[in-house]
Parts: sequence; C-alpha cells; structure tokens
Amino acid sequence: TYDEAARRKGNTSENLIGLLEARLDAIVYRAKFVPTVWAARQFVNHGHVTVNGQKVNIASYRVKAGDVVEVKEKSRSMALVLEAMQSSERDIPDYVELGDRGFSARFVRQPELADVPFAVKMEPNLVVEYYAS
Repeated sequence: TYDEAARRKGNTSENLIGLLEARLDAIVYRAKFVPTVWAARQFVNHGHVTVNGQKVNIASYRVKAGDVVEVKEKSRSMALVLEAMQSSERDIPDYVELGDRGFSARFVRQPELADVPFAVKMEPNLVVEYYAS
C-alpha cells in the first residue's frame, strides 16, 4: 500500500491515508455496519457484504469512488449489525454516503487526511518516513 501511495502524484501521506480508507473493511466500519475495525474485517471475510451487487469477502479489497457497499439481506438482522447502527458513538464521514434504511453505503470519494475521523492524532508522515528509508 505504501508503494502505491508513493507512486501516485501528490502528497504520499495523503495518498496512504486515502488508500487505507478505501479498503472494504474500512468502509464497512465507517458506515457503522459493525462496531469495530476488527469486526469489519471478520464481517467481510464471512461474506456478509456485497460491492455493486457482487459478493466480496476480501477485507483489503479497494473500493472505488461511486461503488455501493451493501449488507446482504440475510445478514441485516444480525445483532452485531443492529447494535452498531444504533450506536451514536461515532459519526459517518462525508466521503461515505448512507443509502436507504442504512444497509448500504456509497463511497463518494477518496478522503484527505483532514476528512478522516481518527480517534487518536495521526501522523502518517512518520509512517512514510519509515518506509521511505
């Protein structure tokens, strides 16, 4: 992922964050389909999600702008999903747009660092510095 971020034009730190936030498990988490990042990875791996109507069970799958991520019909009644959707613990960022009834989300655009709601202060420049050497 770092190599891809470095290869792209622009700020490598911004590119890295954008690529990480475009992962399927990150979108599932940001859309509040599940309560944690780890649950998002498992949720995707267990086949509970579709992208543009196609089953995808690879957490690192890179979602493109305009792609629609949806919780499968059979998975919508899972306690994990219902509980996460009711939580007011975190907000849905601007680059993820929820669909009707909250079981689908559209990835609007690749975010910039300032758009991403991190729970801690992020310094991606330190990550870039580490991998660049």
